[in-house]
Amino acid sequence: MLRLKHLVMAAALVLVAAGAMASNFRAADQVYVPAVGKLATGRATFISDIFVQNLNNERVAVSVIYTPTGNGATSTYANNLFVLAPNERKEFIDFVGSAPPNGLGLPAFFGTLVFNACSDASGATGCTTGTDPSTGVNPNFRNIAVFSRIYSIPLGTTLASNPPTNGQDLPGIPWYNYISSKSASAPDGADLSQVFITGIRNTGVNQAGTYSTQLGFMNASQFSTTTLQVTLFAGNGTQLGETTVTLGPLNHTQQSVSALFPSFTAGPTATGAWARVRQIASTPTSDAATFGCSDGCPGFLAYGSQLDNVTADATTLEAIYGAPLSALAQEAIYGGASAGKPVIHRAVKRSQ
Repeated sequence: MLRLKHLVMAAALVLVAAGAMASNFRAADQVYVPAVGKLATGRATFISDIFVQNLNNERVAVSVIYTPTGNGATSTYANNLFVLAPNERKEFIDFVGSAPPNGLGLPAFFGTLVFNACSDASGATGCTTGTDPSTGVNPNFRNIAVFSRIYSIPLGTTLASNPPTNGQDLPGIPWYNYISSKSASAPDGADLSQVFITGIRNTGVNQAGTYSTQLGFMNASQFSTTTLQVTLFAGNGTQLGETTVTLGPLNHTQQSVSALFPSFTAGPTATGAWARVRQIASTPTSDAATFGCSDGCPGFLAYGSQLDNVTADATTLEAIYGAPLSALAQEAIYGGASAGKPVIHRAVKRSQ
């Protein structure tokens, strides 16, 4: 069974994570897509297109772990689902619904994906052999990048009829961009165990010019159950509500802000809000210590989705650290201290 790389280097790697998102450091041998679907609702059918890039000068076999949304859900492992030629970039239309090897072949699904890539030089064995049981690391791991678009088409239509679509991007998240309670005190003093999501609106229901917001959370660890504390604030910092979300290994949930915070009722003034998400508890699974992950290797991902209530047009709200990229991480990314900053005009120059 394919296992995830252990999330054991949070204290060091999360220093880079805040800047990695902004700088598009997305290449990794393990990539999370926190929300994908092939799902019909009362108004539309949601579909996900996936784009995978092989960043190597050799063939790679790509495996996928998919987990339906909901606490207690069980993950399914699609080992060596497809192969990419050296440096090949491939798009998968309706990845969830399309038959293997072009997708998962599921008639209905909403949840998460984890992609792993391994060298295929040994004959399509990919990541199924050679994994170190104490670290989850495989010497055959190879880097890929993943991008996704989740979108809706009108109910009763199909992609073959070229219907209008409304959607949003959800770039694949490299494994080193997870958030962890183990990073509450980084070497430079920053608290990197929490993130915030801004741009939260709940200004109406099914009315033109109004918006609603969904918040999504994923347990990034295969070896623990995690509890997240989610706190909602007004733009001026006034606390509007607080709740907890508990997720089993690799489990995911996406809920409306109204469901998470019932007191934040829909109305024209329910806007400009933001949420803080922090990991407050992690319980290792019974086999965690056996696989070298005695603390459960805690880690999570979070995101938001702001929707137009009439068109269902959506905007992705990425999770953001409340600290800048550390000097150590800047040096690791941009070179030695002597490299210095690029010249930046901090104010518009007055015309002469």
